[in-house]
Amino acid sequence: MRFALIIVLAGLACAQGGPAGHWEGTLPVNGREIGLTLDLAQNAKSEWIGSMGVASANATGLVVMDIAVNGASVKFIAVELQMARFELTLGPDGILKGTVTNAQRSAPVEFKRTGEAKVELIPPSPAVSKELEGDWEGSLTTPNRVFPLVVHFRNQPDKTVAATMDSPDANAMHVPLNDVKQTGQSVDFGIKVAHSSFHGTLNKEGTEITGAWTHETDSMPLTLRKK
Repeated sequence: MRFALIIVLAGLACAQGGPAGHWEGTLPVNGREIGLTLDLAQNAKSEWIGSMGVASANATGLVVMDIAVNGASVKFIAVELQMARFELTLGPDGILKGTVTNAQRSAPVEFKRTGEAKVELIPPSPAVSKELEGDWEGSLTTPNRVFPLVVHFRNQPDKTVAATMDSPDANAMHVPLNDVKQTGQSVDFGIKVAHSSFHGTLNKEGTEITGAWTHETDSMPLTLRKK
């Protein structure tokens, strides 16, 4: 009886420790297991922050948003994973278990804590000019198809810019941009998860950015026009 009580208390202590930490798990996709990592922590304001990784794609620091922790319940959205919604429960055995759902399907997923959290957040970029702030549309033409894109620049009160990109045909929304930099009429930004970057020039009218999209060693023209 005493031994059983010790086991129960140990399980409760683990569950009450909360979801902070470095977690590793797998997700079944098309008959194979995809390895995922999840890092969760609280910042100086006691707000939950997080990031994810996909080892097979050599992708780390994937953006996690809308984190909600309520008791043993943990919910969040993985932006670069097709806005997949994770709904997990921290069990008395210390395992985060639940489902991940995107536009196409829902699948079971579970994570085991393997260490301390190593949250990777995208460093903030400085605010952009009023001419650049706003929404920009363009299309990326590949040999097989055309991908419409929408880029958003929103200056923040702390003099940084919140920059994201939507690619509706690829079911990718709110993909964060990194290393946003405006020097005069020159405009640069990167997309970490796609190993891509953009360099362009804003015209004098502030209506068009003409430049090139670079993915690893390949480059293709891209023109963005203000909505």
